[in-house]
Amino acid sequence: EAPSERSEAKAKRSRLSRSFRAGLLFPVSRVDRQLRSGNFAKRFGAKTPIYLAAVLQSVTQKAMQVAGNATKKSKQPCISPSDLQTAVKKSSSLKKLLQGTVSKHCDMAVPQNQRKPPRSRKKTGKSE
Repeated sequence: EAPSERSEAKAKRSRLSRSFRAGLLFPVSRVDRQLRSGNFAKRFGAKTPIYLAAVLQSVTQKAMQVAGNATKKSKQPCISPSDLQTAVKKSSSLKKLLQGTVSKHCDMAVPQNQRKPPRSRKKTGKSE
């Protein structure tokens, strides 16, 4: 009976994803696949993708939290790219972490106060 109980436990455990077992929302298997296909190192430990997924989740959570607070202050319903950009600029830890990457792409997001409202299209009197 003991060997069959072990095999059942192993089968049940293998059905659970590595993300679920680690208590993460980010996909550990996808991070593992990207690490292997990226040729970053010849070998790495089994816990490396778990740790990296946890770090990515933590950084994303921090950025979204700060951006969400900024969105709440401006009474907007959704987080915009400019809110994320502002969050990274205001948070010293995020600024230090993303120092080289944000400055290159800062022209893409337009701050809220510089946005132009979309032009409304009015129908003309003539219809074809």
